Amino acid sequence: MTQYMLLLHQGPGNMADLPREKMMEVVKRYYTWSTTMREKGKLVGGEKLAAGGVRHIKVKDGKPVASDGPYAEAKDVVGGYFTIEARDVAEAEAIAKDCPHLWNGANWIELRPVDTMTADQVKASA
Repeated sequence: MTQYMLLLHQGPGNMADLPREKMMEVVKRYYTWSTTMREKGKLVGGEKLAAGGVRHIKVKDGKPVASDGPYAEAKDVVGGYFTIEARDVAEAEAIAKDCPHLWNGANWIELRPVDTMTADQVKASA
C-alpha cells in the first residue's frame, strides 16, 4: 500500500459566512467520511489547519529566520490534510473524489504520493 496526502485547498475565509446549521452539516460530512475511511483501513490521519499563526522559515544571510510574511495575495490556502493508504493512484483518486472537501465546487484537493524513506535508505544515500 502507498500513502497519499490529500492537501485540502480552499479560498480564504471559506465557510466564514455560512449559517451555523449549514456549517454543522458540512462538518458532519467530514466526520462521517473520515470515520468510514478509518473503518475501511484507508485513513492514516489528518487535521484541520488553523487559519492564524502561520510562520515562514527562510534562510537569510546563511541563517534560518522566522517571520509572519511577507504574503503574496492568496487565491487559496491549505485548510487541512488527510493521509490515506491506497493500492495505487487510481484508488487514491477515487478516495479523493469522494472526500467531502469538494462540497461547494470551489474547493480542490491536491493528491500527492508520500515518498517514505527508511533509515537504511537514508544511510545508503549518505
